[in-house]
Amino acid sequence: GLPAALIMSSLQAAVRAFALDSAAPSVVCASVNRLLCAQMIAGRFATFCYLKLDVSRGTVSYANAGHNPPLLVKSDGEVERLRAGGMVMGVFADAEFMEGAAAMASGDRLVLYTDGITEARNQAGDEYGEDRLAEAAVRHRGGAASDVHAALMSDVKAFAIDGFDDDATMLIVA
Repeated sequence: GLPAALIMSSLQAAVRAFALDSAAPSVVCASVNRLLCAQMIAGRFATFCYLKLDVSRGTVSYANAGHNPPLLVKSDGEVERLRAGGMVMGVFADAEFMEGAAAMASGDRLVLYTDGITEARNQAGDEYGEDRLAEAAVRHRGGAASDVHAALMSDVKAFAIDGFDDDATMLIVA
């Protein structure tokens, strides 16, 4: 709805203002959070995960502000959940965010997704869930990013045959 769109517009503008090349993900999250707190309607919040991929070093640094943890699917099938960070944004102006880092090598896949993916329900009312997403990502990890995306979305849609109740967005980085 309109309130959520306004929050996302503010968040996007804040990220553009604070996400400088030298800015650490934890600093970006703290800065964006302070700005959102000054503008946020009571009872509203935003989840957010800010990642910086350094291809030359093979690392991803990140800070997760209450968002679904991205899945780093290693080429050998190991799955690392990128959880380091803090609480949701827009609630406490003085919230602090921890930073995490992970190695990302050739053949690894990074799966970013919204809660509409993991909260999709089947006819019995069961949620698709993070574990099912991780298992599917491991099964399809060998393909190009577009192929992994298509396979995962197909898997979720087959599970939730009645459709999605929430936004269902996914991004694959390969």
